[in-house]
Amino acid sequence: MYNFVLQQSTEKPLLKTKRILVYLPLLLRPTLIGILIGPVLWYLIFFRFGFHFLEEDESAFTDSFIPILAMFHAIVAGHVLAKVWDEYKTIRHCVESKDKDKFTQCKTDRIPVVIHMLLGSMSVAIQGMAMMLHFKEAFAGIIANFALAFVLALYWEVATNLDNPWKGVWYVNQIPKDWLDNS
Repeated sequence: MYNFVLQQSTEKPLLKTKRILVYLPLLLRPTLIGILIGPVLWYLIFFRFGFHFLEEDESAFTDSFIPILAMFHAIVAGHVLAKVWDEYKTIRHCVESKDKDKFTQCKTDRIPVVIHMLLGSMSVAIQGMAMMLHFKEAFAGIIANFALAFVLALYWEVATNLDNPWKGVWYVNQIPKDWLDNS
């Protein structure tokens, strides 16, 4: 028989609210990007004016190009996310153990610009091909394009925030200011 103990939070409701508000920008930008791409860009331009792949060509994109590109994106993105997550844990450990020397070595280890370009270009290609798919109902196309844009943008937000000890929301008020000033 298992004995489960429910742990009650000792955190005050106001502190919980402040903590939640710190993470809200992580969702705000992907939501705005999703709205811009789904309802605005896709519906107003692609759907209303009939810009889409021909039915004969669409299966080539949905059966091969989009899945293969998405798979490559997932492999690279998964590797990058694992790397920044390990760095985040290392930085957290340095802060908790007050190891400024190791923190100084870790804080400048960032995602290279070329990886940003690779993931960004794959994201744009995946989203662009998805926008060219033909949807008979506008609502289905809006939802599909919003969801894809939101997820791609949310990944970008989370990865770049984890990778940035200066501005990432995960680090707010946790790293001593003098540790970041010597950059």
